[in-house]
Amino acid sequence: MLDIVWTSGSDADTDKAVADLIDRGAALLVPTGSTASVATKRHTSSIPIVFVSVGNPVAMGLVENLAHPGGNATGFSDIFSDLSAKLVELGKAISKQGTIDYLWHTAWPDGKNRFQATEQAAQSVGVTLRARGIAESSEIDQAIAAFKLDGATTIIVQPSPFTYRERSHIVGTASGNGLGTIFGFPAAARDGALMAYGPDYLHMNQRAPLYVSQILKGTKPADLPVELPAKINLLVNLKTAKRLGIEVPLSLLIRADELIE
Repeated sequence: MLDIVWTSGSDADTDKAVADLIDRGAALLVPTGSTASVATKRHTSSIPIVFVSVGNPVAMGLVENLAHPGGNATGFSDIFSDLSAKLVELGKAISKQGTIDYLWHTAWPDGKNRFQATEQAAQSVGVTLRARGIAESSEIDQAIAAFKLDGATTIIVQPSPFTYRERSHIVGTASGNGLGTIFGFPAAARDGALMAYGPDYLHMNQRAPLYVSQILKGTKPADLPVELPAKINLLVNLKTAKRLGIEVPLSLLIRADELIE
């Protein structure tokens, strides 16, 4: 019997979970997020892997290149590692200052890479990145309070499995301090974040079973190109902007795919 298993990048015991699944005879593995995908690839070079929502599959060592993955893995990238410049652009437009503020997750394989990409993007447009890294949820409140003391108005939140899971905590704490938040996940804007810019995850997850089906019918992962998001959406929460007294530039409102009122 075929055993197709979905795993999550949010569990500290991901390595053990993947090993257990392989021991149970999994015929195909479908990890979600960079952490789970890297762990899965580390444990097997023969069982087919269809990963979902990985920022940079090449840099993470999952595939040789996007068009011709090679090896036993393919899947779907959310290209978040390439969206750092866009998040910086949004932060700069909102803050209207020479400094933008950035909250990032240090206890994550791709966290430093995305932080460095964001820092480089900030330098390229002539703004200073004021960053604070956190490793666990107990550090969120203190980090956001420190941003407030530094004079922040809006915080760019690094896209990661951790910040997605903690988005309500981050949004609530930031709002309580009078700060707006910019996320990479559309769901965060609907949960009260000021703004979100990111891919359509529903479409991505709807596509994944098609790859699974092709592989189970005999297609090799190496022959299926890594898919990129068909569209990146900008959402602006006007209710949050009004409550926090933040003026969103007309240029962003015109470009927005969804205005939450």
